[in-house]
Amino acid sequence: MDISSTEIWDAIRRKNYILYYQPKVDARTNEIIGFEALVRLKTTTAILGPGEFFDDIVLLNATREMQDFVAEKAIEQINQLEGRFSISINIPADYLTSSNYMRYIYDYIKQHLNYPEQLELEIIERAEITELEIANKHLRKLKDLGVKVSMDDFGKGYSSMTYLRSLPIDIIKTDMSFIALLKTDRRQQIIIQAIIDLCHDLGGKIVTEGVEDKEQVEKLREMKVDYFQGFYFSRPLPMEELKKKFSII
Repeated sequence: MDISSTEIWDAIRRKNYILYYQPKVDARTNEIIGFEALVRLKTTTAILGPGEFFDDIVLLNATREMQDFVAEKAIEQINQLEGRFSISINIPADYLTSSNYMRYIYDYIKQHLNYPEQLELEIIERAEITELEIANKHLRKLKDLGVKVSMDDFGKGYSSMTYLRSLPIDIIKTDMSFIALLKTDRRQQIIIQAIIDLCHDLGGKIVTEGVEDKEQVEKLREMKVDYFQGFYFSRPLPMEELKKKFSII
């Protein structure tokens, strides 16, 4: 279905965002331990993923509005779930050095989140972090509240190792492109195992994204991955649908 730019821009101006959630599953118990919050845009005719409207968000200078919506709705959802599950939200890497944004997120968490230990900030590389000391200071202040920090798409961006060394990261998420070749590429298996071992040696946890079949699950479990995320368990869905699907009350 073709969606006109006018329809997309109207939805953005109206802030017609909604959140879908994809489960994260404990590799040892197969139980859901949390969700990643993923933003969607609801137009008059369709629900769009970020790839279908993000360029328009940038053109309309509305990225901050969308970012605030995601954080506020995810925090509301954690409270509604009474802290029984973690929820992660994506934070562009360059936002970590924005005093204005980081002050907002810190104040909002303090005022509205009853379970800060269940919020996870996933750093995504849309731009390089040029002032790591400032980013580190902002993240440590949030960690003092109990918030966790993860590095998304680890191994894909050129700065990943630098961030791992310089920032207080609790969780590493491997890029899904690594998992796609897991069964057929021995070199890929060695790389993934090295990332898993590195993460554990640093005292962190590791999430593998893009898990799509049972063979991948069994292989990754042998490799001592902590958490799974992918279509094998569930596509991103509205929380009410996930509650019914997995009998979450």
